[in-house]
Amino acid sequence: MAEVGLCSWFALLIVKPDWIDFAPRLASDNCELTSNATEDYNCLAFAAGVTNQWWEPYVIPPSRPGIYWPAGVFPDNGVEHWVAALATVGFRPCTDASLDEAYVKVAVYGCDGDATHAARQLKDGRWASKLGLLEDIIHATAQDVAGGDYGEVAVVLARPRTEDDP
Repeated sequence: MAEVGLCSWFALLIVKPDWIDFAPRLASDNCELTSNATEDYNCLAFAAGVTNQWWEPYVIPPSRPGIYWPAGVFPDNGVEHWVAALATVGFRPCTDASLDEAYVKVAVYGCDGDATHAARQLKDGRWASKLGLLEDIIHATAQDVAGGDYGEVAVVLARPRTEDDP
């Protein structure tokens, strides 16, 4: 049997048999689990710094408590619409995913123009992701969750860091 990274192995055994298709680059040496699975928020909300809402473009008005989409942003999963949603909390396009201690950066991933995932950079340069309905993880680089079903980094955004940002 081929070696499978800790994050991938945990998800394969416990959560979803095809999880490795999401992010095949994750391995035990580049990620760590940081939370239990929850439906309280998703990757887009988590990247925006929100952990009490699920940001969903197709649910207007929300059909269940906790689902949110920013007013004035077209409800669609296109990368440009996720960028517009993140702009409502101060994020703007930037040039790259390198660490700049003055800014929080978010990577938006996509396939064929559709956004598939978002990850947030931490103060130490590592990245944090919420894996859909699954757990939160910390991974070494933005590229660690690229590939597979998540596609590649489509755009990187930044906003000034506050003292409350992780």
